[in-house]
Amino acid sequence: MASINDRPDDDRLLDYVSGRLPAAEAAQIETAAGDPDLAADIALMRGMRAALRDGTEREAPGELGWKRLERAMDAAGPQRAPLPRRTPLWQVAAVTAVAAVLGWQFVALPMLGGPQAGYGTVSEAPAEAHSLTLAFAPQATEAEIRALLAEAGGRITDGPSALGLWQVSFDDAGARDAALAAFGAVPGIVEHVQAN
Repeated sequence: MASINDRPDDDRLLDYVSGRLPAAEAAQIETAAGDPDLAADIALMRGMRAALRDGTEREAPGELGWKRLERAMDAAGPQRAPLPRRTPLWQVAAVTAVAAVLGWQFVALPMLGGPQAGYGTVSEAPAEAHSLTLAFAPQATEAEIRALLAEAGGRITDGPSALGLWQVSFDDAGARDAALAAFGAVPGIVEHVQAN
Protein backbone atom coordinates (compact mmCIF):
# COMPACT_ATOMS: atom_id res chain seq x y z
CA MET A 1 0.00 0.00 0.00
CA ALA A 2 1.36 3.48 -0.85
CA SER A 3 1.81 6.09 1.86
CA ILE A 4 0.38 9.61 1.72
CA ASN A 5 3.78 11.03 0.82
CA ASP A 6 4.09 8.67 -2.16
CA ARG A 7 0.63 9.56 -3.43
CA PRO A 8 0.76 11.47 -6.77
CA ASP A 9 -0.81 14.93 -6.91
CA ASP A 10 -3.95 15.70 -8.95
CA ASP A 11 -2.03 17.08 -11.93
CA ARG A 12 0.00 13.87 -12.25
CA LEU A 13 -3.18 11.79 -11.91
CA LEU A 14 -4.85 13.84 -14.66
CA ASP A 15 -1.82 13.32 -16.91
CA TYR A 16 -1.96 9.57 -16.11
CA VAL A 17 -5.68 9.35 -16.98
CA SER A 18 -5.06 11.37 -20.17
CA GLY A 19 -2.12 9.15 -21.15
CA ARG A 20 0.44 11.94 -21.10
CA LEU A 21 2.84 10.48 -18.48
CA PRO A 22 6.07 8.72 -19.42
CA ALA A 23 5.88 4.93 -19.06
CA ALA A 24 8.07 4.81 -15.92
CA GLU A 25 5.85 7.30 -14.01
CA ALA A 26 2.67 5.60 -15.25
CA ALA A 27 4.00 2.28 -13.89
CA GLN A 28 4.60 3.88 -10.46
CA ILE A 29 0.98 5.14 -10.35
CA GLU A 30 -0.35 1.71 -11.38
CA THR A 31 1.68 0.15 -8.57
CA ALA A 32 0.29 2.69 -6.08
CA ALA A 33 -3.27 2.16 -7.39
CA GLY A 34 -3.65 -0.66 -4.89
CA ASP A 35 -4.58 2.08 -2.38
CA PRO A 36 -8.43 2.27 -2.36
CA ASP A 37 -8.46 6.09 -2.08
CA LEU A 38 -6.08 6.48 -5.01
CA ALA A 39 -8.03 3.95 -7.05
CA ALA A 40 -11.26 5.88 -6.33
CA ASP A 41 -9.65 9.18 -7.46
CA ILE A 42 -8.44 7.59 -10.70
CA ALA A 43 -11.89 6.11 -11.34
CA LEU A 44 -13.53 9.49 -10.69
CA MET A 45 -11.18 11.29 -13.09
CA ARG A 46 -11.76 8.67 -15.80
CA GLY A 47 -15.53 8.97 -15.35
CA MET A 48 -15.45 12.77 -15.54
CA ARG A 49 -13.27 12.64 -18.63
CA ALA A 50 -15.67 10.24 -20.33
CA ALA A 51 -18.72 12.35 -19.32
CA LEU A 52 -17.15 15.50 -20.69
CA ARG A 53 -16.22 13.78 -23.93
CA ASP A 54 -19.76 12.39 -24.34
CA GLY A 55 -21.42 15.71 -23.35
CA THR A 56 -19.58 17.70 -25.97
CA GLU A 57 -20.72 15.33 -28.68
CA ARG A 58 -24.42 15.56 -27.69
CA GLU A 59 -25.00 19.22 -26.67
CA ALA A 60 -22.99 22.39 -26.53
CA PRO A 61 -22.37 23.80 -23.04
CA GLY A 62 -24.66 26.75 -23.84
CA GLU A 63 -27.58 24.41 -24.46
CA LEU A 64 -27.08 22.74 -21.08
CA GLY A 65 -27.19 26.10 -19.36
CA TRP A 66 -30.29 27.20 -21.28
CA LYS A 67 -32.14 23.95 -20.45
CA ARG A 68 -31.29 24.36 -16.79
CA LEU A 69 -32.58 27.95 -16.84
CA GLU A 70 -35.82 26.85 -18.54
CA ARG A 71 -36.39 24.18 -15.90
CA ALA A 72 -35.78 26.70 -13.10
CA MET A 73 -38.20 29.18 -14.66
CA ASP A 74 -40.87 26.51 -15.12
CA ALA A 75 -40.45 25.41 -11.50
CA ALA A 76 -40.79 28.98 -10.21
CA GLY A 77 -44.07 29.52 -12.06
CA PRO A 78 -45.33 32.70 -13.63
CA GLN A 79 -44.20 35.89 -11.92
CA ARG A 80 -46.21 39.10 -12.00
CA ALA A 81 -44.50 42.44 -12.14
CA PRO A 82 -45.22 44.67 -9.13
CA LEU A 83 -47.98 47.20 -9.73
CA PRO A 84 -46.88 50.83 -9.97
CA ARG A 85 -47.58 53.00 -6.94
CA ARG A 86 -50.68 55.12 -7.42
CA THR A 87 -50.32 58.87 -7.06
CA PRO A 88 -52.79 60.45 -4.62
CA LEU A 89 -55.44 62.65 -6.22
CA TRP A 90 -54.46 65.73 -4.21
CA GLN A 91 -50.91 65.59 -5.65
CA VAL A 92 -52.27 65.44 -9.19
CA ALA A 93 -54.53 68.42 -8.46
CA ALA A 94 -51.64 70.40 -6.94
CA VAL A 95 -49.39 69.81 -9.95
CA THR A 96 -52.21 70.77 -12.30
CA ALA A 97 -52.86 74.01 -10.39
CA VAL A 98 -49.18 74.97 -10.41
CA ALA A 99 -48.98 74.26 -14.15
CA ALA A 100 -52.06 76.42 -14.76
CA VAL A 101 -50.64 79.36 -12.78
CA LEU A 102 -47.28 79.13 -14.54
CA GLY A 103 -48.98 78.86 -17.91
CA TRP A 104 -51.06 81.96 -17.19
CA GLN A 105 -48.11 83.98 -15.93
CA PHE A 106 -45.54 83.05 -18.57
CA VAL A 107 -47.68 82.36 -21.65
CA ALA A 108 -51.10 84.01 -21.48
CA LEU A 109 -50.26 87.23 -19.64
CA PRO A 110 -47.45 88.33 -21.99
CA MET A 111 -49.67 87.57 -24.99
CA LEU A 112 -52.41 89.78 -23.56
CA GLY A 113 -49.96 92.66 -23.12
CA GLY A 114 -50.00 92.58 -19.33
CA PRO A 115 -47.49 94.39 -17.18
CA GLN A 116 -43.92 93.71 -18.17
CA ALA A 117 -42.01 91.99 -15.43
CA GLY A 118 -38.50 93.04 -14.55
CA TYR A 119 -36.49 95.63 -12.77
CA GLY A 120 -35.54 99.10 -13.83
CA THR A 121 -32.96 101.53 -12.54
CA VAL A 122 -33.91 104.86 -11.03
CA SER A 123 -32.35 106.66 -13.95
CA GLU A 124 -34.84 104.93 -16.28
CA ALA A 125 -37.88 106.32 -14.46
CA PRO A 126 -39.41 109.36 -16.16
CA ALA A 127 -38.62 112.55 -14.30
CA GLU A 128 -41.49 114.61 -12.97
CA ALA A 129 -42.05 117.82 -14.91
CA HIS A 130 -41.40 120.00 -11.84
CA SER A 131 -38.87 118.27 -9.61
CA LEU A 132 -35.63 118.69 -7.69
CA THR A 133 -32.90 116.21 -6.87
CA LEU A 134 -31.82 116.41 -3.21
CA ALA A 135 -29.16 114.94 -0.99
CA PHE A 136 -30.11 115.22 2.66
CA ALA A 137 -27.48 115.69 5.36
CA PRO A 138 -26.65 112.49 7.27
CA GLN A 139 -27.58 114.12 10.61
CA ALA A 140 -31.01 115.28 9.35
CA THR A 141 -33.92 113.56 11.09
CA GLU A 142 -37.04 112.32 9.39
CA ALA A 143 -39.16 114.87 11.24
CA GLU A 144 -36.97 117.74 9.98
CA ILE A 145 -37.15 116.45 6.39
CA ARG A 146 -40.96 116.04 6.57
CA ALA A 147 -41.43 119.54 7.98
CA LEU A 148 -39.20 121.07 5.26
CA LEU A 149 -41.05 119.26 2.45
CA ALA A 150 -44.50 120.11 3.85
CA GLU A 151 -43.55 123.80 4.14
CA ALA A 152 -42.31 123.88 0.50
CA GLY A 153 -45.25 121.82 -0.84
CA GLY A 154 -43.03 119.01 -2.19
CA ARG A 155 -43.47 115.25 -2.13
CA ILE A 156 -40.85 112.54 -2.48
CA THR A 157 -41.46 110.66 -5.73
CA ASP A 158 -38.27 108.60 -5.96
CA GLY A 159 -35.23 107.60 -3.96
CA PRO A 160 -32.95 107.10 -2.39
CA SER A 161 -30.68 106.18 -5.29
CA ALA A 162 -27.41 104.31 -4.83
CA LEU A 163 -25.78 107.68 -4.14
CA GLY A 164 -28.42 108.67 -1.57
CA LEU A 165 -30.23 111.11 -3.89
CA TRP A 166 -33.97 111.78 -3.60
CA GLN A 167 -36.37 113.18 -6.17
CA VAL A 168 -38.89 115.69 -4.82
CA SER A 169 -41.77 116.80 -7.10
CA PHE A 170 -43.92 119.92 -7.03
CA ASP A 171 -47.24 120.89 -8.59
CA ASP A 172 -45.83 123.73 -10.70
CA ALA A 173 -42.60 125.41 -11.74
CA GLY A 174 -43.13 128.37 -9.37
CA ALA A 175 -43.27 126.08 -6.29
CA ARG A 176 -40.22 124.20 -7.52
CA ASP A 177 -38.19 127.41 -8.01
CA ALA A 178 -39.20 128.73 -4.56
CA ALA A 179 -38.17 125.40 -2.97
CA LEU A 180 -34.84 125.47 -4.83
CA ALA A 181 -33.99 128.83 -3.23
CA ALA A 182 -35.29 127.76 0.21
CA PHE A 183 -33.52 124.36 0.29
CA GLY A 184 -30.19 125.95 -0.62
CA ALA A 185 -30.44 128.07 2.52
CA VAL A 186 -30.92 125.09 4.92
CA PRO A 187 -27.41 123.64 5.36
CA GLY A 188 -28.23 121.40 8.38
CA ILE A 189 -30.85 119.37 6.49
CA VAL A 190 -30.03 119.62 2.76
CA GLU A 191 -26.48 118.99 1.51
CA HIS A 192 -27.16 119.31 -2.21
CA VAL A 193 -30.06 120.49 -4.35
CA GLN A 194 -30.41 120.61 -8.13
CA ALA A 195 -33.28 121.34 -10.49
CA ASN A 196 -34.15 118.61 -12.99
